[in-house]
Amino acid sequence: MPESIWYNASMKPFKYGCVVTGETFCPRPDLQKRLATCVKDGQNVVLVGERRMGKTSLVYSVCNGLKRYRMMYVDLLNIRTVADFCNRVATAAAQLGKKESFVSRALSFMARLRPTLSVDPGNGMPVVSVDSRMAEDPSSMSDVMALIEKFSSDERMFVVFDEFQEVKKLDAGDQVLAMLRGKIQFLQDTCFVFSGSVRSDMVDIFTNPKSPFFKSAMTISVANIPDDEFAPFLIERFKTGNRIADRAFIDAVFDFTGRTTGDVQQLCAAVWNTTEKGSRLSTADIKPALEEIFEQESGPFELQTTRLTRYQFKVLVALAKLGGRNVYSSEFMSAAEVPSSGTATKALQRLVADGLVFVHDKEYRFFNPFLRAWLINKGY
Repeated sequence: MPESIWYNASMKPFKYGCVVTGETFCPRPDLQKRLATCVKDGQNVVLVGERRMGKTSLVYSVCNGLKRYRMMYVDLLNIRTVADFCNRVATAAAQLGKKESFVSRALSFMARLRPTLSVDPGNGMPVVSVDSRMAEDPSSMSDVMALIEKFSSDERMFVVFDEFQEVKKLDAGDQVLAMLRGKIQFLQDTCFVFSGSVRSDMVDIFTNPKSPFFKSAMTISVANIPDDEFAPFLIERFKTGNRIADRAFIDAVFDFTGRTTGDVQQLCAAVWNTTEKGSRLSTADIKPALEEIFEQESGPFELQTTRLTRYQFKVLVALAKLGGRNVYSSEFMSAAEVPSSGTATKALQRLVADGLVFVHDKEYRFFNPFLRAWLINKGY
């Protein structure tokens, strides 16, 4: 596993924006048990959940509990070409072992793709790059899949394709999916975990009868951690920093963040940073915590919003103020200052495409609740 993904759990009681392990990981026993059983049975799994729900942390927690299994973790976020896919898989395979002979064996399976090996200066781990000219055709993926087939025959392992919906966006996406499915269906003793944060794309890949992956994996939904499980965990984490948090305070954090796991942890971390040891926390402590978050993220927020057109920005602000349930009401249209429902629709489509908002149960919601709070705080 990539060493760079591990963090020192003793530094602070709350972690976010990274893989959370050890004491800072809130146990999810039912999900952990279901996923572990699938890995042992060689049952392929679709992990579906919005961003920052803790899907990757869940996978690593299961890996830590399966001592006789190794995990090949392949992050597909922002791949643009078939060569990108090959690079990610080959790099993940090379990082399974540090010995030169192991890495050389991995590269030998892809000789046709002319792989080159380098070292990531940030973490000292091997990085593999293939010749993009040799990996233009989806058939080149057979080389890296042969690599997975060989390794899985040598030892017990499971393969995680994170942000798997990115494959669908490739120019040859349908061909890539067909090639993958053709190879994976013969690796019946190896569990493949397909994790994705764009629910609509993941649903289309695995439930559309025209998709090569139609009904090819069991779906496990990763949603909010139940309040009665998450609240005691957070209260205990605050206690390690000599802060006293009661359920009313934790409920206020839940309400503000929409209970998204990563956002809850981020707000709790900011509260921890902006309070003193021995503090008894109250809802009044949320405001200075938000100010710290705004200070950290104002740059990215400014960049995201300045790229929008006037109407797109006005619609985003209206969503922040009025919510996203009734986006074609006269109140919303007036607040957004849009001339027609068509203009509003185009603006909303752009906001979704840019990853600023998403649609859930016919409601437009912010991916980042702190962006929403920042917009309101700025008085736009």
